[in-house]
Amino acid sequence: MTEEDQFTSKGFVPQFYIKDGQIRSVEKDRHTEAQACLEHKKLIHIVGGGFNQIPLVQKAKQMGYCVLVTDMNVNPPCKEYADYYEQIDTTNKQATLSCAEKYKIDYITTDQTDVAVPTVAFIAEKLNLVGIGYNTALKFTNKYVMRSALKGKLDEHIPESHYFDNEREAENFCKGLSELSEYVVKPINSQGSKGVTILDHRYKQMLATAFRESIGRGIIIEKYISGFEFSVESFVKDEKVYNITLTKKYHYNTNPCLDERNTFLGDIDLLLEKKIFDVNTKVIKTLGLPFGNTHAEYKVKDGNIYLMEIAARGAGGSISSHIIPFLTGFDPLKALLKTLTGQPFEVKIQDYKKKYAVLKFFNFPPGKVKKTYIDKNLASNVLVFNLDLKEGDNINPVKDSRDRPGYFIVCGNDRDDVLRKEKMIESFVQVEYFERSLAVSQHS
Repeated sequence: MTEEDQFTSKGFVPQFYIKDGQIRSVEKDRHTEAQACLEHKKLIHIVGGGFNQIPLVQKAKQMGYCVLVTDMNVNPPCKEYADYYEQIDTTNKQATLSCAEKYKIDYITTDQTDVAVPTVAFIAEKLNLVGIGYNTALKFTNKYVMRSALKGKLDEHIPESHYFDNEREAENFCKGLSELSEYVVKPINSQGSKGVTILDHRYKQMLATAFRESIGRGIIIEKYISGFEFSVESFVKDEKVYNITLTKKYHYNTNPCLDERNTFLGDIDLLLEKKIFDVNTKVIKTLGLPFGNTHAEYKVKDGNIYLMEIAARGAGGSISSHIIPFLTGFDPLKALLKTLTGQPFEVKIQDYKKKYAVLKFFNFPPGKVKKTYIDKNLASNVLVFNLDLKEGDNINPVKDSRDRPGYFIVCGNDRDDVLRKEKMIESFVQVEYFERSLAVSQHS
């Protein structure tokens, strides 16, 4: 049995993607390659065509559907897997609606991307398709709307926050703070920690960046919670919340608001797990999500659990598409598609603590890339590998998700073996530089 067959027999084929790189491209699903879209098939519109959306496209085609993908880029990773493709900004609701009407879609969805969630919900409402509702979508993508919906109901789990749609008023508020470092600024609608930073003496610049990232829609200045961070992955079926996994999150030294490492190592206290799961269930029910995947982030400080944010989509970094199925036997993407298409199914979830996984984002020293070296033994030791580096690229100190050049996932039935694989994969990837930057980059 080959290494590829070993992965396939378990239901997981490792994916590799190095943009303009040397090792290999994402492996196409054998059942969907070069498959024409037949007229009698139903058409699913998937909004967003990035690398993390590929499994959703593949899953839809495995289930016998045609797929239309729309994305802002000319040639996104999903394009070659879709039956139809149109270049449209995922945040442009009217243009996306016109496209959906043109193709006469039957269903519409997305995964692992916040910005597409309101667009998907908007179009579903306009075309009377299955969706979570536009107002509900805003509660899960707009931090101000989210906090407003929870106010008076779960106040003990919501940090003190202040909304501003005027930059000068935000500056005046900061001038009155005795300790700037006790607060963090967040665009109300960003993903990947874009524009999110703990305030300091450069607060005017930080506020300007946050307003720019919000595209004029405002910011919140929130009390910074310094406790340990966890994330919860859940699925909602018929308004019932199923909590699936609890993740430990470790952050970049260059941005304590952006995760560098997510671990599923069976080392979280069971009482704490129950407390976080209970809060998560209350949050989802209060916000009124009728179905679908959720990804929530919480911090724990002095025994209290604080919501950082919650999204009505699967977790990025291939967590929903790869880690959850490996750990639990539950496939969130298949469940989502069955919900949309009205197919019956049961939510059966195995205990995620009986297996182990680590998602690690790369943290290379800053500099200009000359060449990337990848050991040939890497492929047989990872579940997912995604590296986007080519000659001439600049690696910058990581401030938000745009600075992360890629990630990998290792998994297995033995905790120590998974940790060994993590270190091994890091050693398998080496970067040669034309020149190294003087900027400081910390390693974990």
